[in-house]
Amino acid sequence: MRRIKGFAALAIAASSVLAACGSTGSSTTNATATTNVTVAYVPIPLFDPLYIAMAKGYFAKEHINVHLTVVSSGQSATTLAATNRVQVVLGGFSAGMFDAIHQGLDFKVVGSMAAEAPGPAANGLVVANGVIPAGKTLTGSELRGKKIGIDGGAGAAGGYLLAEALKPYHLTLSDVNVVNLGLPDMQTALANHSVVAAYPSAPFLSAILAARDGTLVSPAPVNAAVVGVIYGGAFAKTPAAQRFFDALAEGAQDLQGSAQTSAANLAIIAKATGESTAILKSEPPSIYAPNLAPPIATLGAMQNVYITNGLVDYHHPMGTSTFVDASFANHVPTS
Repeated sequence: MRRIKGFAALAIAASSVLAACGSTGSSTTNATATTNVTVAYVPIPLFDPLYIAMAKGYFAKEHINVHLTVVSSGQSATTLAATNRVQVVLGGFSAGMFDAIHQGLDFKVVGSMAAEAPGPAANGLVVANGVIPAGKTLTGSELRGKKIGIDGGAGAAGGYLLAEALKPYHLTLSDVNVVNLGLPDMQTALANHSVVAAYPSAPFLSAILAARDGTLVSPAPVNAAVVGVIYGGAFAKTPAAQRFFDALAEGAQDLQGSAQTSAANLAIIAKATGESTAILKSEPPSIYAPNLAPPIATLGAMQNVYITNGLVDYHHPMGTSTFVDASFANHVPTS
């Protein structure tokens, strides 16, 4: 999974970012109506299929006119999707998302975005120097009750990833002191022992390891996708919903294997994210399912973690169909 970057650094072409958010609109000048779709997304480089589909005209081919609007978090936009002020959200999954669905807000996860790839870790649990006793391996006693930095706190997607990393040490989130710590601040916090551990993403992870300010003890699970595609309920009922998803999946299909780092694709991603192609090449790659199938197993596991640790306001798991709709992914045309 590629690195998470500061909000202000993402630069999408100004013509693609429109201030207006509203109900889906159509133009009937063509045989198939052109539908305006507002997409709220968190400005982090984990949504390459969107950039590819826009640049290569896949949305236009499906008679979709995409309007982009930046939000601070996926959770902050779910209410907009539920009320049809935006139609699509690309962002991270969180305890707040599950709570909102349980409370009756009308939206569902319909697809996945970037997942962790095999090979060099893009995300993982890092412990500060001196935490592991010399000549020994890490045990739960070195972490129990101690501060661990997570971007967004325990209820964010990183909280779930930390919970997975703690399992081998027979610990849960409730056994440690999770603090909300921004990714750019993690290296300093580890170096001065403000926290005993943190869960950074690349390139913050690689910078920490290169400076020897910590030790990677648990890479993120391969194939774990904690970001994805959310549809508002009203939009999901329209014909445009499948056409939008088909275009997005076509973008994902262009990112399979070595094609992800083709010169053409890197140029598109670099323009969309403000990254240089050299940095993009050096970052660990992401995995995108060709049909962007929603990560049902991961979402179920996330819900269980949030319930177990008291991070949601309900106590019994919702059925998968309450928060996931896989029908759009299931109907993506096969190449």
